[in-house]
Amino acid sequence: MALQSRRDALGLLVAGASVGVLQGIGPAISEDKNLTNVRLRLDFLGTPAHAYFFAAQQRGYFEAERLSVEILEGNSSVVSIQQVANKSDDFGVAGFDALVSALQEDLPSVMVMCVFRRTPAVLVSLRSTGIKKASDLVGKTIGVRAGSGPVTIFPAYLTASGVDVASVKLLNLDFSAFIPSLLQKRIDGFVGFAPTQLPVAANLASEPVDALNFSDAGIVTMSMGIVAHPDTVRDRPQVVRGLVRGVQRGMQWVNANPEEASKMMVSLFPRTIKPEISKVSVEISNTFLASARTQKKPFGFIDEDDARDTVEILKKYLNLTKVREPRGYFTNAFIDNSLM
Repeated sequence: MALQSRRDALGLLVAGASVGVLQGIGPAISEDKNLTNVRLRLDFLGTPAHAYFFAAQQRGYFEAERLSVEILEGNSSVVSIQQVANKSDDFGVAGFDALVSALQEDLPSVMVMCVFRRTPAVLVSLRSTGIKKASDLVGKTIGVRAGSGPVTIFPAYLTASGVDVASVKLLNLDFSAFIPSLLQKRIDGFVGFAPTQLPVAANLASEPVDALNFSDAGIVTMSMGIVAHPDTVRDRPQVVRGLVRGVQRGMQWVNANPEEASKMMVSLFPRTIKPEISKVSVEISNTFLASARTQKKPFGFIDEDDARDTVEILKKYLNLTKVREPRGYFTNAFIDNSLM
């Protein structure tokens, strides 16, 4: 994947960087007695990669399900899962890898739909570094954030590509340091999240920016989805079904209308999301909505073999000691099969 660079001085839109403070963007808790109030906790602050949730809220898809959904800022997938596990929030946005790790700690949670069913993990580099394929990483210095989802599967990507993990130099950095370090050529590339970090790097660099998609090496790992407490799944099925269907409709709309979705996100975060970045980010996000196995499945549907492959990779590279069968991590019970 390659993006042509531009010299615009655009605000950074990176995972973990502020793109607008949202303590509930859009409708707050509704006073309409006919609607059920629901709290949805994001995994980070709002970005164009979260357009699916905001589309469901702003376009009335949640309200059509008799829900008033308050979308709250987050601080990581882990925190999002913790908020769901202790029942502070009804639903949380989190990575499947974080869910698997959380269940090691017996934090009660289950994924009720998956938004990014193909991993958005990428290695971002400047064209001048000559990184065209995985073997070009040998001897290179790569920025990573220890414990992040993309970094967890980076060894799997290298191994699948026939590259010795020890041959790549890893430099642990904060998310906010990735792009500046790349532009200053202190690192040759970084392992990151395509929808948020790739478009920013492309807009700030003085030369073309390239990206290696981990999924192109056959790495099957699911990513961002929605988690709920098992009690919520059992006791409030209509609420879960409504939330899932609303997001499915949001996914359907954003996938079909990326430019309008981009403008929507800019309108919600006018001070910090730039139109140029938002449009590219939404378009990139849409490429990760389906894996090879789920191309013809409804939005959000989780393939059991995808889940199994993800768990096996996490088990190997995170040294997990308590691993469940794939069905122990998710349910498709609330997916509307008509929303393709």
